[in-house]
Amino acid sequence: MPENATAADESQRGSNSRLAAFEIAWIFLIFFIFAGSLPPDVGESHYLVKAKHYWQPAWCAEDLFLESRDAHTAFYWTFGWVTKFFSLTATAWIGRVVTWLLLAWSWRRLSWAVVPRPLMSLLSAGLLLLCLRQLHLAGEWVIGGVEAKGFAYVLVFLALQAIVKDRWRAALILAGAAGAFHVLVGGWTVVAIGMAWLMCGSSRPRLMTLLPAAAIGLLLSLPGLWPALALNQGVPKDVAHEAARIYVFERLAHHLVYSQFPAVNIARFQLLVVAWAVIAWLQRREPSVTRLQRVVAGTIVIALIGVVIDQAFVIRANMLDQSPDEYERAVAGLLRYYWYRMSDSLVPVGVALAAVWGITKLQTSKPALAAGLSMAAILLSVANLAEVNYQRRLLPVPPAIVQPNIESTRPITAKMWWQDWQAVCDWVAQETPADALFLTPREQQTFKWYAGRAEIATRKDVPQDARGLMEWKQRLTDIYPRDPEHHLHDLAAFSDAELLDLARKYRASYIVADLTRAQRRIGLPQVYPVLVEDNSSFAVYRVPEAAAP
Repeated sequence: MPENATAADESQRGSNSRLAAFEIAWIFLIFFIFAGSLPPDVGESHYLVKAKHYWQPAWCAEDLFLESRDAHTAFYWTFGWVTKFFSLTATAWIGRVVTWLLLAWSWRRLSWAVVPRPLMSLLSAGLLLLCLRQLHLAGEWVIGGVEAKGFAYVLVFLALQAIVKDRWRAALILAGAAGAFHVLVGGWTVVAIGMAWLMCGSSRPRLMTLLPAAAIGLLLSLPGLWPALALNQGVPKDVAHEAARIYVFERLAHHLVYSQFPAVNIARFQLLVVAWAVIAWLQRREPSVTRLQRVVAGTIVIALIGVVIDQAFVIRANMLDQSPDEYERAVAGLLRYYWYRMSDSLVPVGVALAAVWGITKLQTSKPALAAGLSMAAILLSVANLAEVNYQRRLLPVPPAIVQPNIESTRPITAKMWWQDWQAVCDWVAQETPADALFLTPREQQTFKWYAGRAEIATRKDVPQDARGLMEWKQRLTDIYPRDPEHHLHDLAAFSDAELLDLARKYRASYIVADLTRAQRRIGLPQVYPVLVEDNSSFAVYRVPEAAAP
């Protein structure tokens, strides 16, 4: 009898393992369909070049962004070394496969903790992607390119699974570890868990039993926390305040300033929160689901605090008739902490898991309704994936190419622009010194990715430390003025003498001009292309030696 029981147990474990592998593989496929665009993604051109420079300091030396202080050391140490052995494109695909597999595995564990039914983790994953893409407030995402926060969200999902299973100590440790990769993702998750603990009343574990786990989580978060704290060490307060203002209002207002969010974003996220609140209320008698939803509620409270801060300073500025700069300096130091990041990601988590849980509960009492809701959820999830891929086919270029405004003054498709951009970058990589510094077009963020050369500055690559950020702002003001003429005509809006002055100031050896915007012929020595037919979109000019300092 024991032998038979053992054999049955082994058979069951094997069956469970095969089911787990099957579901993880399918969730991975869903993630691939959703986020499998051509590299680089919008963040990959930023994160991976920084990781490559971290391991190979001579690569793109003197690039302002790459030489600035590092804020994601744990990510560079755990994954950045891959750039030493593979191209950036290959590294992106390797990182995507690793990240998506880990996210699929952790999501499957979280989904099964809430709804232990075969294949329901696939449906919950589809609903998660639907809510993330269609109903976000501040543009946060979870499944995408290779970034530090992708690894952090793996640990966040595991922390949420621990909460569902009433394992608070494990949740705090895992959330702290998430902070090592991305201090804000992990840090806000810890705060939300703390708020959930407060909401639990008499059913919560004693604080003294949680303190050792909280201390361990804090220690694990230090690889992310310490670099973040050290970013502005030794910087005067007025410089730090101005740097925060630039960061919040001139670079990342679309993520950080509620009063500047599009009305449609606010409205659709409010609808999502209302739907979440209704579902959470209906499931309030399920302890495991309720614990998870209390963490989600914590992220909503965090977001509401951000809204209150934003609106309070807006009202104050109007009452005192403050100038925009005075208002921005007063509030930027508080708004820079991404108050809406975790609500953007965890409210979709709460809705997706609660919806699947509700459907499974209806299968016994109201099977027809459950079947109808399941079909609707499947159709919506599939439609979301289909629409993503339809948009990708309409614009078959990497997201990092799409993100900048690549409109030109003459007819050219995005794909043609991208092909010409790759061609000029390939020439630069092969024909110019490895230590050359370039003045590059405004509307691009992939020069280092394709050419492997340093550039004076780009709008995308903003340093995280105050000193670096102030220098970045000065450079952008110099080389990319905000007036309409310069924005429309790019570098060709400068005279040849002005271009030489910029080269002299920043020690640039070459200038890359976007001819799709230029309204005049630049008179500097042109070294590429030899024939117009080789590249009609871009030209490379050598800065004469006389222009050197």
